[in-house]
This record gives sequence, C-alpha cells and structure tokens, in this order.
Amino acid sequence: MAENTYKVISGLKEIIDENGPDYLKREPYKVYQKLIANNNVDKKTAGLILYALINDVQSMAGTDMDSAQFSKKIQMECSLNKNAADHLSMIFISLYSKENEEEWKEKALRGLKQFMEEKFICKWEGLAVRDEGNGIVDCYYEAEIILSPTKEVASESGLSELLKRNPFMTKEAISRHFEKSLRDYMDAEFEEYCTEDDYYQPVCEDFAVDRYASEWGKKNGFELISCDGIGGDGGYEPKFRKGWY
Repeated sequence: MAENTYKVISGLKEIIDENGPDYLKREPYKVYQKLIANNNVDKKTAGLILYALINDVQSMAGTDMDSAQFSKKIQMECSLNKNAADHLSMIFISLYSKENEEEWKEKALRGLKQFMEEKFICKWEGLAVRDEGNGIVDCYYEAEIILSPTKEVASESGLSELLKRNPFMTKEAISRHFEKSLRDYMDAEFEEYCTEDDYYQPVCEDFAVDRYASEWGKKNGFELISCDGIGGDGGYEPKFRKGWY
C-alpha cells in the first residue's frame, strides 16, 4: 500500500475515532480540512475523498463487495474513471474493514459507561455583584460538589443529542458537558439569591448550595453525595464620581 494511501486511511480512521461513525457523512468538508491539516494528505487526494463523501461512498463500503466490484460501483455512482475509483475502493474497504467495524462497535458508549462508574466532582466558584444604589457589594461562593450518576444520566436531553452525533464521546467530554450545565445553573441561582431583594443584603454564607446542587442533580440524573463550600462578600464599596467633594 502506497504511503499516501496509508496516510489517508489512517487520517480518516482518526477522524472517526474522535468524532463518531457518522461524522464523514455529516461534515464532509471538515473531514477534507482535517486531512490536509493533520495528516499531510495532498489537496488533490483530499479533494477526491471530499467528492466521494459528498456522494455517500462510505455508506456503500460496509457491503460484502470485493475491491473490483466496489470500484465499479464507485465509477457508476460518482462518474469517476477506473484509476480514481480503484483508489477510493482501496481506501474505503480498508477503512471499513471487519477489524475496524468491530473496534467501533465495542467503543460505542464506552465513555458513558466509564463516566457512570465514577463519582462526578465539580468545583464551582460563584460571583455576583449587588448594586446598592450608591455602592456595590461583591459576593462570592466556592464549593466542591460531588454527585453520583444514575441510569437516568443517559436520558438527559443535551447528552442524549451529543451521543446521537458521537457515541464515541469520552468520559472527559461528558464531564465537561455536565460541569458547564451545573456551573451555569449554580451561577444563575447565586445571582438571583444575591440580587433578588432590593432592601435586604443576603448573607452569602447562608446560600443553600446543597439544595440547589441536589435540585440540579434530580433534573439531570444524579444523586447528591456531598457539597462543601464557603461564601462571603467583599464589603460595601461606595461609588465615587468625579466632581464629588
């Protein structure tokens, strides 16, 4: 196998390994860009791959055709000459080999399984500014929130959509998804707690971080294990304007 052909096959496999089995069909131009940027594939070959992907050649590669039969199919479907079709046939038959197909089948949802086997730990830092009219109060809260994933985690709407697009998501990527969701939720609750009453300055230390973390957990398929935190404020700071004496 020529070195350039091997680079193309390896590059396509890396793209699938990272982005999921449907990525070649969903994002053919991004595949083209990745091949050029990451694998030193020449633009002519990458362009041929792009043309093949647009014509959905990859969906035909899972059949039991041999290389010659597949080449004829490509010639007919893509209006390519025999040399170009032979090249594509070799690439896609090698890419969608039985070994690779079995590897991808085994890899599907592995990241989710790994994520569900461990505790989910999120460190959150909440900041809010309370405007007192002639001055402001900077409020803060820091907490370490530990939750346990339940089987309902996979049904969370955001993660469910991500897994449909890429069942190869790693546990780290899943953690980042839930970290953002939890932090955004806690930020909003802390902001409201600090600013909802115009006449009463809240005691930041009394922010019910465990209650809000538990509420988020119930909505997203987690059970709260522990939540340790501390809050406070920077004191009242008057607003100074030019011309005041």
